[in-house]
Amino acid sequence: MQFEYRASSKGRRQNTMWLTSLADLLALLLAFFVLLFSMNEIKDDSWQNVLNTLGIKLNEQVVDSEDGVTAEKNLELFSEQKAFDLAYLENILASKVAASGEMSGIQVFKADDRLVLSLAGDGYFEPGSSNSSDRLSKVLLLLGDTLRYVKNRIEVYGHTDPSKAQNNAVASDNNWGLSLARALSVADGLAKAGYGYPIRAFGMADTRFYELASIKNTEKRYFLARRVDIVIREAQGQGRNEWQ
Repeated sequence: MQFEYRASSKGRRQNTMWLTSLADLLALLLAFFVLLFSMNEIKDDSWQNVLNTLGIKLNEQVVDSEDGVTAEKNLELFSEQKAFDLAYLENILASKVAASGEMSGIQVFKADDRLVLSLAGDGYFEPGSSNSSDRLSKVLLLLGDTLRYVKNRIEVYGHTDPSKAQNNAVASDNNWGLSLARALSVADGLAKAGYGYPIRAFGMADTRFYELASIKNTEKRYFLARRVDIVIREAQGQGRNEWQ
């Protein structure tokens, strides 16, 4: 019995010798691939692109939020927004205006360091009032859907024709109060539509009426004078809040 036991043990040891050889081979292969990896130079730009594609951020501290799971995602999206080039914005907004019947008549043009969306005429407010029409509400909802992703500073300018304002519903019974009230109404509509940064509003009354002097048709000149201009400012540089 003792002899048979020893023979059996020796046979088992011989049958498992290949495992030792396999383990040695795997260790050598692992060392070989580690050596190859250490000899390669990783390009930082390529590696960063991979991380950005996968949505991985290194050394980022996560702060718990009590406002729900969407609050942190919205904050992250907001913090990564950049101010856009005005030529790019002009193409985007012009295409959106052309594709929408509600926004027909809105003029989109670039002037110096700003992009202007001009809402001219009597279709956006009640005559002599700052009460917005249904059309203006729809227009601001459509514009806000695009501008909510824009970090550029936005300003709103209200304009009137030289005629005396007759509505007592505004802050002052004159064109200054009317133009400012309309500008504030548009700014409030953009904010409600999703634009999350501060919007500056200005009442210009008829101080810019002289710019329309080249228009000989009086009715058209007065029509264009009654307008609200949404002004998007040129980006001043990356990594800063353009509306500050």
